[in-house]
Amino acid sequence: GSYTGEFSQGFQPIIIPASGQGVQLAIQSIGGVSVATSPNGVLANPDVILPAQQTNPMNVIVNCANLPMNTTITLTVHPANGADIVVTATNSAGTQASSTATIPVTMPRGGGIIYAKCVSGVTGSASVQGDNYAKNIAETGWTAYGERFAQMEITAGIGRSQQVAYITESGKRYMLPVR
Repeated sequence: GSYTGEFSQGFQPIIIPASGQGVQLAIQSIGGVSVATSPNGVLANPDVILPAQQTNPMNVIVNCANLPMNTTITLTVHPANGADIVVTATNSAGTQASSTATIPVTMPRGGGIIYAKCVSGVTGSASVQGDNYAKNIAETGWTAYGERFAQMEITAGIGRSQQVAYITESGKRYMLPVR
């Protein structure tokens, strides 16, 4: 057929961070005790056992990769008994490629689950599936159903796979597949 006037053509790509360029969070240590390299996140078999004489507040070190400096990291401690403890700090040591956040937290007695989360502007590299093209997502103007991506949320927990969600300007969330 034919057409008159202007038209545009678009596509909805699948966002896959380029190898080594995705945003990453990982809890490195709690109160100076290193987290196991392959934590399981099961209360019956704790990944970190803190000494009884450990004084509060304790520093939790969160490793960050490809995250803008001074991004707010929210740490949540979900004890087996009692209310959640939520504290925040920023990744103020290192570089955007590799930084850390030191988060002082008053740890409750007994077992529990701990996880870190941050929300950042859409940065970092991405590529279209099946293509060698890589570009900053903010530069692409990529959208989901006509809405631009405005932020991404990264959640990391001990014994859990890291999860990434892209968030549009209106707040709709698109989860990245866990790899």
